[in-house]
Amino acid sequence: MPKLPNLLATRRGRLSGFFGLYVCEGLPQGFTGTAVALEFKRMGMTGAAIGTFAATIMLPWAWKWLLGPVVDNFHIGRFGRRKQWILTAQLGMMLTLVGALLLFPQAVTGADGVKSFVGLGLFSGMLLAHNVFAASQDVAIDALACETLDEGERGLANGLMFAGAQVGAAIGGSGVLFLKGVVGFSAASMVVPLLLAGIMAMVIFLIIEGNHTRLGVDGKAAPKRAAVEVFREAGGYLVDVVKVFFGTKRGFLGLLVAVVPTGGMALSLTVSTVLTPTLGMTDKEIAALGLVSSLVFTVCCMTGGFLSDRFGRRLTLALFALGTLVPTLWMAWRLGGEGWTMPLPASADGSWPRQEVLIKAWWIAAIAYSVFNGLLYGIRTALFMDIVEPRIAATQFTACMALLNLVTIYCYWWQGKAVTPVADGGWGLSYQSIFLIDAALGTVFIFILPFLKPRNVEERAEVEVVGNEVI
Repeated sequence: MPKLPNLLATRRGRLSGFFGLYVCEGLPQGFTGTAVALEFKRMGMTGAAIGTFAATIMLPWAWKWLLGPVVDNFHIGRFGRRKQWILTAQLGMMLTLVGALLLFPQAVTGADGVKSFVGLGLFSGMLLAHNVFAASQDVAIDALACETLDEGERGLANGLMFAGAQVGAAIGGSGVLFLKGVVGFSAASMVVPLLLAGIMAMVIFLIIEGNHTRLGVDGKAAPKRAAVEVFREAGGYLVDVVKVFFGTKRGFLGLLVAVVPTGGMALSLTVSTVLTPTLGMTDKEIAALGLVSSLVFTVCCMTGGFLSDRFGRRLTLALFALGTLVPTLWMAWRLGGEGWTMPLPASADGSWPRQEVLIKAWWIAAIAYSVFNGLLYGIRTALFMDIVEPRIAATQFTACMALLNLVTIYCYWWQGKAVTPVADGGWGLSYQSIFLIDAALGTVFIFILPFLKPRNVEERAEVEVVGNEVI
């Protein structure tokens, strides 16, 4: 039997390997954020409930930085410092996802005509556990990338990793929706854990770690000592972040940039999930739009990084963030012009009358948004690499990434509440108002950005030496 290759041993292998690992990260996110959310909407769930569901299961991504000390300090040497964590996390992801699918909620209409969803709490709990494993995997994959990628391939590798996550999201979202029309939702959903199992096989057989310098507590150390080291490192981690965020101008402005939306977000989160079926779009149409948007995003994501290197990080980021506001405001104008203010009630089969004019407008707005959102996505990450303090580069960067995830979480929540009628526990805002508020929130980032000065060349060189783990 021929010897299997080690993907980490060659440039092409490393690039393809990390692309595949990030596909694994995108699969369940696309599935829960698109396919599951749309299924809930067709079952009669309110926008507020969908937004709360999405925000809740995403919570582990907001505090994944706490997992860093655990991943660094707990390992068994002979199984690979990072590989064992990736495999453990992937196994947990697969098992919790299968468990969640077997416990999918059922819609029940009471005598008073009010719908309830039996099993939603347990289903959400399983997906919350799933995201704990997913966030742990993300930490371990990034750590492996820091240890194995050569300096000259990090930029391309990061672009491919983000692209891989988007490809995974497209498969988990649009792919499942396409299959749903052929085999039904339950059978189509099983594609996601099956693909996770395939990527697990890639990790087992094709990724072999080298003899990297061991950091933290050795795998043979006593568990008590290891636990002490973990808590001590996590505590020091938090103290350092607080000092930088609140004790320096650049750190505080970086905090503000990290906790506000980077441009408009309504065209991609809860409002999008609620609006598209109420316009009369079928699952296949929504899947096709998601697939096209993902392809556009992927290409633009890699292009944006190149443009920022040539024309400046803040200039390109500001322009592209402004670009996301254009389709947002245009869609608000089109919805208002057609008198489309609130979600309409569905028919008995969970469908809505077709609004051909608005469906065409939504296609245009969604594709335009994907262009600008893709262009800014990689640049945003590079901006935080430019501003981190050298002495705690990895710490500050990881905290900023966690805060970016927090933005997604609270935007899921507020958009869900806003799009839901007051009678159903929401705020009862019109679609047009929600898009205008979203655009207004997106401009806050642009006003802060000019005051956030990047570190100079010499300081950034120091970051490259001290903060290798920020990549």
